Amino acid sequence: MPQCNGKLKTMRLQARLSQNGLARKAELDRTTVSNAERGLEVSELTLSKLASALSAELSQEVGHELLLK
Repeated sequence: MPQCNGKLKTMRLQARLSQNGLARKAELDRTTVSNAERGLEVSELTLSKLASALSAELSQEVGHELLLK
């Protein structure tokens, strides 16, 4: 399973979203976002949902590979 790097939190903050806000937009639980930000393993589906939600908020393409360690 993939692990996120520190860019997830940076991008979330650029989008001016709380962990809960990003979780709602990505249809995930807040603890999943927290775990991803801390570098714990996440599923490919979770990674895809996070990248999609961030892309919509930042009005730029965020590929899931950008979030990987």
